[in-house]
Formats: sequence, structure tokens, C-alpha cells
Amino acid sequence: MNHPLSAKPWSLLVVASAMGLGVLSPLLASGQIVFPPSLHILGHVITLVMVADLIVRWRRSGGLSAYGVRWLCVDLLGALPLGLLTGVPGLEVLRLAKLARVVQTMRELWSFYIDKWNTFRLLYSAVLIGLVVHWLSCGWLALRAASAHLDNTGNTYLRALYWCVTTLTSVGYGDIIPRTDVETMYAILVMAAGVGMFGYVVGNIAHIITNLHPSRVRYIETMEGLNAFMEYRGLPSQLQHRIRDYYAYRWEKRLGFDESAILNDLSVSLQGEVSLFLKKDVIEKVPFFKGATEELVREISLAMRPRVYMPGDPIFRAGEKGEEMLFIGRGEVHILAKDGATIQAVLRDGDFFGEGALVLGQPRSATVRAVGYCDLYALDKPSFDGIMQRHPEFAAHIEAMIKERFGSHR
Repeated sequence: MNHPLSAKPWSLLVVASAMGLGVLSPLLASGQIVFPPSLHILGHVITLVMVADLIVRWRRSGGLSAYGVRWLCVDLLGALPLGLLTGVPGLEVLRLAKLARVVQTMRELWSFYIDKWNTFRLLYSAVLIGLVVHWLSCGWLALRAASAHLDNTGNTYLRALYWCVTTLTSVGYGDIIPRTDVETMYAILVMAAGVGMFGYVVGNIAHIITNLHPSRVRYIETMEGLNAFMEYRGLPSQLQHRIRDYYAYRWEKRLGFDESAILNDLSVSLQGEVSLFLKKDVIEKVPFFKGATEELVREISLAMRPRVYMPGDPIFRAGEKGEEMLFIGRGEVHILAKDGATIQAVLRDGDFFGEGALVLGQPRSATVRAVGYCDLYALDKPSFDGIMQRHPEFAAHIEAMIKERFGSHR
């Protein structure tokens, strides 16, 4: 799916024009506003944009079946100045159907800017409330004119807007009151709309505040459950502290997201693309993977699993059975001699270790300890063996290289 606005400034122009219709059409439909020449010109420009948009969408769709009857009606109603063509100003409100395109564009933007969801929702709510107040004001203006109670103050729309706001907010100063049964019914409807709008505003604000930082909310919920579990089980305070540090690190670096869980939710092809992007640079630094095909690198990246180690954690110890090779995504580790204290080597971002155990199945020849927080990727032997079975020519190449260079501290 392409970005809704990338290479499409036309989309912004259509949205702006549709919003212009949302303001001008109800004013025209009221039949009581004398537009200055500048607004007449703006109205004509908007109509031209709507007509051009209809033509562009029809050509892109290639016919009615692809266009859709519903969207054809929306674009056709937005393009036709029915009030001008028929001499019935009230028909102008039908052009408001074009606002459906604004809603469509907003939804597309939400899907691309999900991290700005709260901002979009707040902006959407503010625009919607503004339009509703404007429409209700135009309705009151039209009713006052129809019942011959038009105020001759020169600011008729401003007074209609004033009445609408005071009625919606239940302030109701009483200086402008309904004088006919129709106006009274309209006032009742506006007051009922005010109650609904108040609930809508409060509900939206509460929802936005609640979801202002969804990842933080998830982290707090996890920590509350974790604290309850640790207290119930009576874990030692030092162990509790280390567990909290572990989750705090995951929150700080990954916002609490489980990389494997997110990848598993994607399609197979997307899993391969994302894994390749995340791990390709690390894999290509391994000498015996140089020259591997992209398909082989993709399979290896999919088999690698993220691991997090805390400062001082032993990643493995000398003499243990080796079942995996590890790649350092972020962090620093020390390779220790058999005495467990002498530092033989320091490995950092992009380095790897444990390849001998992976290929030859030998026990660990050294102890490896995390210096600080470490983000590693682990490639286990069953997964590696399965990949090599599917690529026998490369398996022989790797085994030869490992036998030639093995015998170091790893």
C-alpha cells in the first residue's frame, strides 16, 4: 500500500476543497448570506477541483465496477453545484457527501502514522465539532429567515453562531429565543445534540489520555503483575531487583516489545524481509558466511532468536555442551580463560562467538560473560543443521573453514 499522500499533493488539495465545501455549502443552503466576490471565486475553484477529482478517479479506476457506485455518488454529488443549477439553495447540502473522502484519507493516514494516532484523533474531533456547530448555526439562520425573524444587525451568522454555542453548552442566556414551533423543536434537537457532544468530547479526551503512551501502560501493567508474583512467591530482594532491572532495560530499549512475537504475527515473506533487515549486517561480518546467497542469509536470519543478558550474566561456561552460536547486536562481552577471571578477548557490537560448537558440536572452550546489558542473537544447532541440509554445497565450505581456523579461545 502506497503512502496516502506520497507523490499525491492532489489528495491534500481535494481534502482542503472538501473541507471548504463543508463550510460554504451550508451557508449557501441557508440562503441568507451575501457572499463577497472572493468567496464566490473560491466556490468556483472548489467546484473545479471536485469535477477534476471525479474525472481523475474515473480514469484511474477504469470503469464503474472498479470505481464503485457508492464512491461515484459521493464524488458526483460533491462536483455538482446543485443549488446554482436548480435555483434551490437547500440542495447545496448534498455536496457535503464529499466529506466522506476526508474520512477516507484520515483513515489512511492513521494506518501510516499510528504513532500519531492520538494527535489525529484530537484534530479529527476538533474539526468535527467545529463543522457540527457551523452546520447547526446555518440551520438556525435558515429557520429564522423562514419565519421572518431575521435579525437586521448586519451580523446574522455571528448571532446564529452565538445562539448555537450557548444552546449546545447549555448556557442559554435567553436573549435569543425560539419564536415558532419549528424553531422550538430545532432548539430541543440542538440541546440534545449538546448533551451528546459533551459526552463525545469527554469520552475522546479520556480515551486519548488513557492511550497517550500505550507501551508505558503495558509496561506498568506487566510490572504490577510481576511485583505481585514476586511478593507472593517470596523471591529474595536481590533477585527481585535484578528482575525489575531486566524489564526496565527491555522497556527502555525496546518499549517492552517482544521481537519474536511481532515477527511471528507477520506473513512468511514479511518475516524474511524484516529479519534480513535487522540481522543482515551482523551475519555478513561472520567470515564463513561471506559469499552466501541472499536466500541462505534470509534463512539464517529467520532462525536467529533474540537474547538479553544483564551485566555480569554468564552467557556460557567452559566445558558446557555447545548448542548455539551467538551474535552481538548491542553490548560488550568478555571471553575468559578457564580460571574464570583472566580476560582473553573483548567482543563488541557486530562480533560473534561459539561458532565451533555450532558446526563441530564441541564443548565450550572458554567462559563468556556479559559486561553490560547485551542484546544478542542466538543461532541454535538444530536450526543451523537444517539450513545446511538444504544448502549442502555451502555446508562443506563452512565446515572446512571452521576446521581450519578453530582451536582458538572459542
